[in-house]
Amino acid sequence: MKPSSGWWLVSVYLTCFHPSLIPAIQRIIVNYSSQNLSSVPDDLKPSTEDLDLSLNHIQSLNCRDFNTTPRLRFLNLSWNILENIDRDTFTSTPALEMLDLSHNGLQNLSEQPYLLHLGCLELLDLSSNRFSAMALGEEFSMLKRLQWLGLSAKSISIQDFTHISNLTLRTLFINADGLLTYEGNSLDDVHAEKAVIALSSTNVDIAIANDVFARFKEVEFTKVDGKMEVVQQMRSRALMRTVRLEISNVKTTWEFLTSSVNTILSSTIRELSLTDLTLTEMKDGANQSSTHILESFSTKRASVTTFIFDQKMLYDFFINTPARKVSLTESPIIFMTCPGTISKIQELDLSDCALTEKIFSVNPETECGTLVNLTRLVLRGNNLKHLSPLTSRINLMDSLQYIDLSQNTLTYSENQGRCFWPPRVLHVDLSRNGFDEVVFKCLPDSVQVLNLRHNRVSTVPADIHTFDTLQVIDLTFNRLLDLPTCRSFPSLQKLLIRSNSIHSPVPGSLKTCQHLQDLDLSHNPFICTCALRDFASLINAQGIKTFKSTLKHWPDGYRCSYPESWSNSTLEDFYLPEISCNAWILAITILIPTISLIVAVSLLCNRLDIPWYVRMMWKWTRAKHYSITSQLKEEDVERLHFHAFVSYSQKNAGWVKSQFLPKLEGDCGLRMCHHERDFIPGKTVVQNILRCIEQSRRCVFVLSSHFVQSEWCHYELYFANHQKLTRGMDSILLILLEPLPLYLIPSKYYQLKTMMSRRTYLEWPQEGAKQKLFWANLRAALQAELPNTPDREEE
Repeated sequence: MKPSSGWWLVSVYLTCFHPSLIPAIQRIIVNYSSQNLSSVPDDLKPSTEDLDLSLNHIQSLNCRDFNTTPRLRFLNLSWNILENIDRDTFTSTPALEMLDLSHNGLQNLSEQPYLLHLGCLELLDLSSNRFSAMALGEEFSMLKRLQWLGLSAKSISIQDFTHISNLTLRTLFINADGLLTYEGNSLDDVHAEKAVIALSSTNVDIAIANDVFARFKEVEFTKVDGKMEVVQQMRSRALMRTVRLEISNVKTTWEFLTSSVNTILSSTIRELSLTDLTLTEMKDGANQSSTHILESFSTKRASVTTFIFDQKMLYDFFINTPARKVSLTESPIIFMTCPGTISKIQELDLSDCALTEKIFSVNPETECGTLVNLTRLVLRGNNLKHLSPLTSRINLMDSLQYIDLSQNTLTYSENQGRCFWPPRVLHVDLSRNGFDEVVFKCLPDSVQVLNLRHNRVSTVPADIHTFDTLQVIDLTFNRLLDLPTCRSFPSLQKLLIRSNSIHSPVPGSLKTCQHLQDLDLSHNPFICTCALRDFASLINAQGIKTFKSTLKHWPDGYRCSYPESWSNSTLEDFYLPEISCNAWILAITILIPTISLIVAVSLLCNRLDIPWYVRMMWKWTRAKHYSITSQLKEEDVERLHFHAFVSYSQKNAGWVKSQFLPKLEGDCGLRMCHHERDFIPGKTVVQNILRCIEQSRRCVFVLSSHFVQSEWCHYELYFANHQKLTRGMDSILLILLEPLPLYLIPSKYYQLKTMMSRRTYLEWPQEGAKQKLFWANLRAALQAELPNTPDREEE
């Protein structure tokens, strides 16, 4: 079947055969795969490093095809119809490291002159072409850096590999599909650590397998036949150099599988790996022979097509395999039995299966006690749900140090009961489960490294017992809201809290971590306000050297998420002044100038008597407004002869005659009703008072201590107040000639007390500068349009 892309070859090579080139995976491939191309595109950019031209119809390559790509490092031309490659095709690509020419129409392995320009080549795949003989040309000897070589032909003979005898390969791949003849010992000139053989299911498989076992330490067979004959023939071999055997893509029966494993157990092989194993029949299996102990026994993606069979037989076979490392992964097993005798297994990997926490249990009363040599247990990616019962399953594994329970749906609550861990557990991986903070009550006391990545932990409880040996805690991708303290982890050296929900960490928590060396708080949603100021200042101090630890991903991994003014800014740039965050300093800074200003203004106002001027201006404004808005009826205006009637004590007559009358009548042109001048002889005093009040628009009362002692003044005030009620307008104006406390006013002057407490009055100022404003206010209050001066009324 054709591959969908040639990148599979690069990935396999980089990850399995050449680790130093793993960073190349991160490069971007220029993909022209499956574009129905008949030639190399002429618009390739000079920056191109990785080019995929697979699955096209390119028939030939010429010397100009790659002139524009001097930096080319990977080229995939598989699944084309290539027949001719010009010898100068790759003169412009001296850096080319990986070249895939598989599944094309090339015909002569001894004539590939283009290889002379590929001195940096490390991977070359020429398999699945039309080579009739595996006769490698002299140009192959120039590939000094070659690590991976893929070949195929119809016949393989002695001396076909002579020209690569000077090379030391990492891997030799031979696709034997289509191989018709094979001459024994043809691989003697090949020097490689590993041979990968895609078998042909013909008689040549045994012959090539014999040479492979004799020449290579590591061997991988794919497309193995159902009887697994290439393995069975090892029984008759005297010389075996292979110590690691991989078998992939095999469909067989339980009988042939168990027999082949027993054959391997009696050979020199120490590491056995089975991948994509399909069992079609589950009966007549052979018992295991334990001639020697394997270093590792790995089975990946195993399946059984038979619906009904003895599952215990299958589980017992794998768990009782005499090997130090046993791996059964990516297989749909739901249980694993306990070894019948004390097991030699030191590392057991049962990841990506369908196991539950009933694993290893012998019966409800008895736990597995034969895995006492087990030091490493991996149960990643199963159906484990409850942590406490699982710890009981492994409780008797006294040598267990490493346990991986990640990628399950494990939870723990106190109603599950106590947890019983083996006494020597050092490393616990509980990542990608459903744990919350209660999990800290179900941890082994001896743990040194704890992985709780991708869980639901929101806090580290303060009431847990002390873990004296715990050195590393990984809480990445949880829900922590603040930094945990180290009171329960006195030996903690590494704390990883990346990508949690920490907004404003309290740096005081770190002061309890005396041995902390590595700290990662990156990619948390920091809120850059005053609450974060202390923490930002702490980590800005030379990368938290205060605690002798290294802050990971500083400064780019530490950014503000809020407020918008600081959004996406690094904590390294974040700064708020002390005054913005200290309430006392802020209050003092604001209050002292404010109080000083108030005191200064108060002193200034008091010195300049500004309140008096303000009051007087307010009264003047009100008086002007009143004079404008209070329009008298026409008939009322005709009866008015005076702007105001003035009432005063005879003892204040001097002020009235020298100040009041001259200012208002002389300077302002107002008509004042003055009793000494305007009372009509012959009439009674009361009659004159009533007449003057009725003919005056307003009544002005000059108040003083003498005023409240005058009976006539009392009468005038009474009549004026009565006239106000009948006229329906505010006609009374009070002038305070001197201070007049209310308690000095006799009780009979209750009307005067009421008026003084409810209405404003004009105060006579002693300072000459203020008197102008006084007269302006008084004039504004009295100003009005009146008829001409009336004739004096006769007696």
